[in-house]
Amino acid sequence: MNWIYQNSWAGQTYLQWALSLGVLLFILFLNRPLASLINLLVYRLFSERDPERRRLFNRLTGKPLRRLLVFVGLMVAFTILSIPLKVVWFGKPLRIHFYIDILLQLGLVWYAAKTLLKVADFVADVWQQKAAKHPEKIQDQWVPYIKDGIKVGVMLSAFLFVIGIVFQANIAALIGGLGIGGLAVALAAQESLANLLGSFTIFLDKPFTVGDTIEFKGITGTVENVGFRSTRLRTLDKSFVTIPNKALVTEPLNNITESTHRRASFQLGLVYQTGPETLRTVIQEIKTLLNEHPMIDEDPVVSFFGYGESSLDLQIIYLVKTPDYNEYLRVREEINFGIYGIISRHPTDFAFPTRTMVTVHD
Repeated sequence: MNWIYQNSWAGQTYLQWALSLGVLLFILFLNRPLASLINLLVYRLFSERDPERRRLFNRLTGKPLRRLLVFVGLMVAFTILSIPLKVVWFGKPLRIHFYIDILLQLGLVWYAAKTLLKVADFVADVWQQKAAKHPEKIQDQWVPYIKDGIKVGVMLSAFLFVIGIVFQANIAALIGGLGIGGLAVALAAQESLANLLGSFTIFLDKPFTVGDTIEFKGITGTVENVGFRSTRLRTLDKSFVTIPNKALVTEPLNNITESTHRRASFQLGLVYQTGPETLRTVIQEIKTLLNEHPMIDEDPVVSFFGYGESSLDLQIIYLVKTPDYNEYLRVREEINFGIYGIISRHPTDFAFPTRTMVTVHD
């Protein structure tokens, strides 16, 4: 034992080399089972014992946690070795100790932050599954918002740790400097701040929630995500539309899901050869068709609207008792076929643009 203590190589005793090598070999060969054990202990803190979710948790956090443990082992081995603060290399002093210490601390912060971000992803996924089973859709909407907030908090904490602990900067002076330039930053980020306030307005006022179908400036789609800056819609043709939150809270918006009915309104043109009695009969039969349909609300409107350039125009307005767009189309199709049958049974026809030219000879 005295030989291990007294003999050295490259400025380090054999005992220091042996301990450092032992730590490195331990962490390199046992980092996977050690990471699995830590994952199991952390998993049981916030989730029920679901094997499928546990496998998901291990898949998300396993890789960054193993690399974090490797950096912990490197830091312990580095602490055991007595590396001088400065090493003379070709006549120039180099701060080898300082640079190695900085790199190891940055690695620790980087993989610790990545591990926490993966944990946030897992927790958000568990909350999302539970919120999907809850009748209140607003809970489902809050999950991505909380997830993004946690991630921002983790990244901000990692940044401040690197600045304050690793590089030993004055955090108070840094925050004071940010306060001086805060006005310029606020002016430059007016649009982003407006969208952020818009997102809070959406959550508090609840004009819509995730899963609702809305119509905004001619765009109709289902709300898939409400973020800090924008809201994402999946349209009827399956395209993905992103709308700034500021616009959604300052412009008129139609929440189709909250509607109990859908409105159909159109004009029907009949030829001018249609007699007045035939016109009255057609109007009455269309009213009867609408009143007898179980999906049409009471008091539909069918009236002789006016004289067009090449048609006698009927105005038809009715409400379908459903917010579902596909069901609305089905009912409207049935009504259109019914109107087609009515017109076919009478001495009239659908009008189309025509011109009658009269040539007069002297």
